[in-house]
Amino acid sequence: MHSFSRLKTTLLCTSIALVLTACSDDSNKDHSQEIKSKSVTRIDYQDLINEVVSEDTPGVILLVETADKKFLGSAGVENQESQNSMQVYHTMPTGSSGKPMIGLLAAMLADENVLDLDDTLDTWLSDAIIKQIPNGSEITLRQLLNHTSGIFNYVDNEDYFSLLLTEPSKLKTDINFLSLGLNQAADFKPGQGNKYSNTGYLLTGLILDKVLGTHHSVALRERIFAPLGMNATYYRGIEKELGSIISGYHTFEDINETFDTKEYQQNIAVASAPVVSSVEDMALFMKSVVADNSFINESIRNDFFGAEHLVANNHNGGYGLGIIVEPIEGSTAYYHGGLVHGYHTQNVYVKEKGLSITAFINCSTQPNCENTMDNLIEVVKNNEL
Repeated sequence: MHSFSRLKTTLLCTSIALVLTACSDDSNKDHSQEIKSKSVTRIDYQDLINEVVSEDTPGVILLVETADKKFLGSAGVENQESQNSMQVYHTMPTGSSGKPMIGLLAAMLADENVLDLDDTLDTWLSDAIIKQIPNGSEITLRQLLNHTSGIFNYVDNEDYFSLLLTEPSKLKTDINFLSLGLNQAADFKPGQGNKYSNTGYLLTGLILDKVLGTHHSVALRERIFAPLGMNATYYRGIEKELGSIISGYHTFEDINETFDTKEYQQNIAVASAPVVSSVEDMALFMKSVVADNSFINESIRNDFFGAEHLVANNHNGGYGLGIIVEPIEGSTAYYHGGLVHGYHTQNVYVKEKGLSITAFINCSTQPNCENTMDNLIEVVKNNEL
């Protein structure tokens, strides 16, 4: 394993595309929990995740749950140096899998008339910022959230790695990364296309802070984490004293070296990849927003992912306010994945089946880790559906 200083040097000359709680050695604990189903399970999920672990994929956590059965298991290690076993309660940065929480908070505030999703950015943001965004006075908050704003994606800026890795112990928030997305050509006029842009979520974070009068992490905790009992979830960087993340690994194939990315990921606090969480908390969140009528009302749910507000994308469905809705085997899947250096997550809820599928792996090397995650989710879906 290599030091952070070596990681910094390597990352500055290498690029990948970003798309999408305590750590302890409890080796005596049972890594899996299973509630017997009324139906026969064709695949042993513990065997499945045991096979997923490899030199490229150090560890995995998988949750598969329906109304009458539950599998929660882990395999591999959370740290390659210590060889501490991965545990089902371990937490890690969830990347863009946290975007639905930002979208939901915006929809909640809209329902309370605290903001209007269809107001333009100049309603909240300063002229100094608006002037640096092509079409800035025409873009709406809804367009930021559903990726139809046309704003340049800040992680595509060649200076992204430099900023990400400079002073890893220093907290960096939305405003720190925003400069990478400003003064860049628009991909299209607002509402005239669809292209994934993390910059839209940085701007959303600043807007939420403006209307709330405090950092939006406070509202996420009060309105979402606490009511749902998401006790393992916290805002990355801002609330880092509430937990600890496992190690995450990225291999640069051109030099064939692997690095632990934990050191710099734990102090990033951005609305484009906001939370640290566990598989159980992530599954609980997705199930609650889709199926729990006591949590949010239909007005919020309609703004969040109602058919009239879904934007066609490259999936076989549509994109709402940070959430993907897609038909699958006669049912409807609600999901979002997350990928940041060292960590990859997928969080799926299939409404008609009452099925939750949530998986974490502590690697991000492409295409190995993305293929591993995609294959794992596909096997589970095929088995359950």
